[in-house]
Amino acid sequence: MEIVAGIFALAYSGLVLFMLAASLRKLMPPMRAALTAFALSVTVHGATTLMAGPQAMAALGFWGIPHLLVLPLLLLSARRQQRAMENR
Repeated sequence: MEIVAGIFALAYSGLVLFMLAASLRKLMPPMRAALTAFALSVTVHGATTLMAGPQAMAALGFWGIPHLLVLPLLLLSARRQQRAMENR
């Protein structure tokens, strides 16, 4: 059952970060959009998980680890988009 929860957390993190970055990309360059999406996610999810009471650290780990695993892919995608824009 723990593996299912971990896969869900990873999928949720990827969805949140990539969709937020894609939305922000309409307003700013890809790398800045990716970093802003991560900062917004850290602020919102970090604050809400810390309100979980005695389970706050477990909730923060459930959220934080998948977000940190998805971050390199998000930055790699943003770098590729940035290069594609420069090569036009």
